Amino acid sequence: MRDVLLALILLPCIPVSLKYPFVGAMAYAWVSLMNPHRMTWGFAYDMPWAQMLAIATMAGLLLREPHLIGDSLKRYWLPLLYLAWMTITTLFALEPQDAQVRYTEVLKTHVMCFVTLVLLSDKKRVLALAALVTLSVAFFGVKGGFFTILTGGNYLVWGPLHSAIYDNNALAAGLVVTLPMVYWLYALAPNIWLKLAGLASFGFIVASIFGSSSRGAFLALVIMSGVFFLKAKHKLMVLVLGAFGVAFGLMMMPEKYWERIQTIQTFQEDGSAMGRINTWTTAWRIANDRVMGAGFEYYGVEVFRRYAPNPEGIHSAHSIYFQALGEHGWIGFLLYAGILLTFWLRSRTLIRSFPPAQRAGSEALLARMLQVALIGFMVGGAFVNIGNWDFFFYLFVLSAAMIRLREAEVAKAVEARPSFTRGRMPGAMTHASRGPSV
Repeated sequence: MRDVLLALILLPCIPVSLKYPFVGAMAYAWVSLMNPHRMTWGFAYDMPWAQMLAIATMAGLLLREPHLIGDSLKRYWLPLLYLAWMTITTLFALEPQDAQVRYTEVLKTHVMCFVTLVLLSDKKRVLALAALVTLSVAFFGVKGGFFTILTGGNYLVWGPLHSAIYDNNALAAGLVVTLPMVYWLYALAPNIWLKLAGLASFGFIVASIFGSSSRGAFLALVIMSGVFFLKAKHKLMVLVLGAFGVAFGLMMMPEKYWERIQTIQTFQEDGSAMGRINTWTTAWRIANDRVMGAGFEYYGVEVFRRYAPNPEGIHSAHSIYFQALGEHGWIGFLLYAGILLTFWLRSRTLIRSFPPAQRAGSEALLARMLQVALIGFMVGGAFVNIGNWDFFFYLFVLSAAMIRLREAEVAKAVEARPSFTRGRMPGAMTHASRGPSV
């Protein structure tokens, strides 16, 4: 039954995407992030849904809406440059077969993120994509939160199969990133029932983060909460939610959970933490020895025997930073750091662009929540391999599209004003309007 239902949803999207490519981009994002076909057991499980949707969407884009390709290249050039460098590092990868498989996955991510950016031509599309990608990931947080409450936090919560957030630690870090976006949806809700659903979802996601038993996600949640409070529209509600979260953790989570969290202070005595340090040192040594790094998925016996302090402690990088460093060398690391910095600066510019009268609106709040989500990603990602996660790059795309729309609005407003007042308009992209911002 699930297979038939999924087919009834996705099959019509393929021909529709030829005429309305944004429909295909949305369907692709849903399949990519939520993996609904992995929740079936029949013919739909192995159907190449993403590939079919991608082909139809790109064909529709070239036929119907190619006019923003040039502008989108200017806004997505850094991830594309990073992709070009990853192409080179894959050619010289130490584990060529595994690297090629992973490279193909990353290539699909960036191609479709770029295609999606081209199609984000108005506010409605931006808001629709933001809602879709948020709900696609939040689904697993709500599901995991139910599970955590029902089991008293005695079992780990895992993410969707064959995804970047399948591991319990990766899922928890991903859910931390999702929380500010869920809050944005809550603030956007038009009636009390949807607002209650948003609040409940927020609570379940926090419960799911606890249920992952991830120390990195716990640290990211604490740090991000401070920034979240500063950027939130309903600060009292955030304080109440925070109090409920603390109360839930203290009452529901078993003692072994808090014992694990306390090991953050004594990481030298913890085997898992020392294993991470071992893999980080390995990545550092690889980058210093190889200009192009070791390529994707270098985590094997021979590489660790050559570079690791403890050759028997073979693990993945467990960090978006050391992931980029070990896989793609110092050049790859600098490119990735540039993407993070660009996202931050773009978000700051976007927040400043809204005059006081517009700062309570959905777009201004979305801009602030994108910045909070980035904080969660940068802190939580320091301990897990989610550097190439689709959701992060969709958030990057949203910020790029919003900047494009704001620039167009400002340019239109300037043109509409009398000539003697042009250049003095308060608002988005004028230097005089810039105020303090985090």
